[in-house]
Amino acid sequence: MKKILLLLILPFLGLSQGINFSSAASLQEARAEAIKQNKLLFMEIYAPDCHVCSSFKGVFNQQAVGAVYNKNFVNYQLDIRNPANQMTLKQAGIILNATPTFVFFEPKTMKIVQARIFGEKDNTVVMVNGIATKAINPAEQVAQFPKRLAAGEKNPGMLLNYAHYARITGDTVSNIKAMNAYIALLKTAQYSSQSTFNIMQVALMSHDNRLFDYFIRNINFYNSIYDPSMVRMVYENIFSITLSSSQAAKLGEAGLMKMKIQMAKTGLDRASINRRTWMVESDMLFKQKKTTQAMKVIDELINSMPGALGPKENQFLCDYVKGKTKDAAALKKAKSSWCLYGTK
Repeated sequence: MKKILLLLILPFLGLSQGINFSSAASLQEARAEAIKQNKLLFMEIYAPDCHVCSSFKGVFNQQAVGAVYNKNFVNYQLDIRNPANQMTLKQAGIILNATPTFVFFEPKTMKIVQARIFGEKDNTVVMVNGIATKAINPAEQVAQFPKRLAAGEKNPGMLLNYAHYARITGDTVSNIKAMNAYIALLKTAQYSSQSTFNIMQVALMSHDNRLFDYFIRNINFYNSIYDPSMVRMVYENIFSITLSSSQAAKLGEAGLMKMKIQMAKTGLDRASINRRTWMVESDMLFKQKKTTQAMKVIDELINSMPGALGPKENQFLCDYVKGKTKDAAALKKAKSSWCLYGTK
């Protein structure tokens, strides 16, 4: 009788399952499963030591979540600490800014149909199921975002969704458009809220907007209400993203000066600022044929270094200057200062 009852109960226990994650050994294997089952492919990018990632385990085990994900997706978890998985993300055109990050693909083409970066306190059934519901709805998929923004849509959820997707795919231009439209909807009193602070961590990609301006002006206030290490992470990420993205070449003297002033307000000293901005600034000056000033920036970089340059640094500067200018004086200095390192 006990065996009969157990057999009767087991099928119903299955109904309470959460997300059934694939045991596929790679994203390509998971993709093949999704194609075979005619489902979309869901990938959670996580790190085993990420406490925010761990906080989602309870949500993933919820019946309401499993019902949505198991029906519509082949579900796959990718451990970012695996070097092979890092290459997989690069091949997929995904730039990881934080974990966990959810990405939904159409498996035949591997085009992204939805994506979202999750932060602290986002681990709710409503939010996890919400992004999945958008992934299966063609009207809510990422291909519609540019059209919706161009049409003047001011739905904050859509704008943030667009900004998340753009940051994940490294599309700085689209991110700036979406974030500027979103920031325009905010009241100043909302700038320091927990939700807005989370957004700065996972969605913002530019230093040149009202929200980041406010953040920098009130950096001491943010340090008093949030973990200072998280505050530092926000501005360091924004500076780094701006200086390494396609927008760096568009900064100009005014934009670069604004960033330097912002850096100083965070407490960074002149040497630290020089080490962060020298390449963008010298590249700009070389393009403007202001070779003497460009070389001065490089000198300031060297003077800001805590120790003497090694072989790799000298070779880099040698190749860098030779690749940026044909100015005889600059090339002569490069040859005597860096290109002959170790040959004397």
